[in-house]
Amino acid sequence: MKTASSPDLQDAQPGVSTTGAKPDTQYVTVYTFYVYDHDQGKPVIYPRMATPAAVAKMRGKLNEDSAWVVEASTLDVEGFYSESNGKPRR
Repeated sequence: MKTASSPDLQDAQPGVSTTGAKPDTQYVTVYTFYVYDHDQGKPVIYPRMATPAAVAKMRGKLNEDSAWVVEASTLDVEGFYSESNGKPRR
């Protein structure tokens, strides 16, 4: 596990556009992560995936083995991924 600290879209990768009219699709990596549960007295896996910056705001620890590359448009304003918005690219 590693503490998250990188910005959300700074490392995003633009997609390849075959036509000049369409904007390039932006991709970002999201992860599962651990947060401390005070009720249970131990770290638990948070139920949503998020960008490293969102994980850092929650003082969580990344699970680097869980990385998914998703379209940046599937993130909410806080950097959390919603699986109902689309399917991840592996």
